[in-house]
Amino acid sequence: MTNPENNPTAPAADADQVRDELVQALVSGAPPDWAEIHLEFRGSSTICQEEVTGSTLSGGPLLMPPPPDSAQRLKQLRAAMYEPGRGTWFSAGITVKRNEEAAFVFNYTDDPHWTPVSPTVFTLDQERFPRDEQHIPAWLRQRLAEGAATEREHARGRRGDGLA
Repeated sequence: MTNPENNPTAPAADADQVRDELVQALVSGAPPDWAEIHLEFRGSSTICQEEVTGSTLSGGPLLMPPPPDSAQRLKQLRAAMYEPGRGTWFSAGITVKRNEEAAFVFNYTDDPHWTPVSPTVFTLDQERFPRDEQHIPAWLRQRLAEGAATEREHARGRRGDGLA
């Protein structure tokens, strides 16, 4: 069976099931006095960043790490939500409030504003989750051009000839 993490056109995990698992993992890892949990995730095919914030019933800050397998589940969700030609999302926010349904927000078009990452991260993500030209935002087009230039520079260095 093909792993959807390696092939975005292969059948992926059920998105609703992965969402449910993420919410359950957040709630089960929270302290008993939690009121609201927010997980922010930025991901590509090669790297990811995640952070959990929130509040307690008394109004204080909620301090907890992300669930141990949340990054893997979110990568599965990115693959499950991939649309050929349109791509998949770059960042997601999950907000869980006590006694309410969880809210998911997916960013398909805006710069995810990661801490500095190599533009080749976006080049590799474009190879894995291709977007047609009309679905490539301006900021991503710039990063893809920077990634291509970086790859050419590395190729030049490997050849050692200094030629393009």
